[in-house]
Amino acid sequence: MIRPFLMTLVALSAIVPSASAVCDISQTKCALNGGKCNIHFKNKTGNTHGSDRGSSLRQLPFAQTVIVKARTADEKKIGNKLTITAGASKTMNVDKKSKKDFQDIRIYSKDFAKKPVRSVVIPCEDIKAILNGNGTCKVFYGSRTQDLLIFKYGLGYQCDGGKIGGP
Repeated sequence: MIRPFLMTLVALSAIVPSASAVCDISQTKCALNGGKCNIHFKNKTGNTHGSDRGSSLRQLPFAQTVIVKARTADEKKIGNKLTITAGASKTMNVDKKSKKDFQDIRIYSKDFAKKPVRSVVIPCEDIKAILNGNGTCKVFYGSRTQDLLIFKYGLGYQCDGGKIGGP
């Protein structure tokens, strides 16, 4: 009776993804060269253009304070979050986050309580590309047209390092 139950558990564990996925940055350019692995975030939410390349959003000027935080697989914050006002820049030390098993980086805005701005998540593969590039990302505000011309507004990112953007 116990043996079929154990076999079922083993089979399910192979199918169900693990919640302990971590972002391993040990093979990135900065880590291999013994340097610090940092990402420099620039808040460009007040700018009219120039940061939407590689994203599905069309950049619009709507200055706001953004919050950047690294998260674990269960979406808990790791370490200090960065609070970046429009036009300002701050740096996240990704080395420190990697020692605490981070999975991704979430960027959001709390400036709009009644009309929330959609957040954006930078997945691990993009983080590695950023660290293999020059480590600089611009955060911007933009819109995307949905079905029946309904606009969705949210934050996006465009990173010179790795030449990537999202969402």
